[in-house]
Amino acid sequence: MSNEISITQIVEKDLKGSTFICGFPGVGLVGNIVANFLINNLKLDQIGIIDGPMFPSISVVKDGVPNHPMRLYAGEQVCNNGKCNQIVICVSDFVPPNAVVKDLVNCIFGWAKDKGCTSFITSEGFSVPPSDDENEGIVYGITSTESSKKWVSDAKVTAFEFGTIGGFTGVLLNEGRLRSINVLGLLAEVEEDIPDARAASKIIEAIDKLLLEIDLDPKPLLEEAASLEKELQKVSKQLPADGNNQVPRYIG
Repeated sequence: MSNEISITQIVEKDLKGSTFICGFPGVGLVGNIVANFLINNLKLDQIGIIDGPMFPSISVVKDGVPNHPMRLYAGEQVCNNGKCNQIVICVSDFVPPNAVVKDLVNCIFGWAKDKGCTSFITSEGFSVPPSDDENEGIVYGITSTESSKKWVSDAKVTAFEFGTIGGFTGVLLNEGRLRSINVLGLLAEVEEDIPDARAASKIIEAIDKLLLEIDLDPKPLLEEAASLEKELQKVSKQLPADGNNQVPRYIG
């Protein structure tokens, strides 16, 4: 039996030039909410699963259908005025254990390279102290390469200058830098560690500014926030948590 993390593709699709977006649970379930919104809103097709020996042995049942807890989705190319966008989504219903994060990143990068994916976006929330400030939470951005730094300004988010980013996002950024792969990390402020669709909607707005040919309207997310938050929180509570993962920490 292999101990390696593997990707099983169940539907063939041309993904050349696509953007690979990762959404895992974390503070406020922000990354998970972003990924599920994109899958539902854009009506993406499931194209595969990711599995490994340290992944939870569980089926996540949705609408009566059993699902592997880490899945891959993709859509068709959307073109406008000669420019095209296409996205691949990796969504997970559990936090990958720290012991397998590097192997997971290597597996994803290897598969994505074979399929022709050219850029990566990962999103999550991070805790900030409650504030009386009525301003909405900030979204920070950090990229892995010099050539991708302009994505931070293009997405109209605040540059993440000092601090630590652990877990999957931190490893994805580090490996992206070593391999000269363009990775954008989007980090949304969350005041309470409860499902936060409003923080997720700000990341959707940032992604929308980068993928101009794909229309991403965050309004439906806000309208369905209560039901979506309740559903994802229920799934999250039933899955094992990895207490070793570090969450983003901003040093101002």
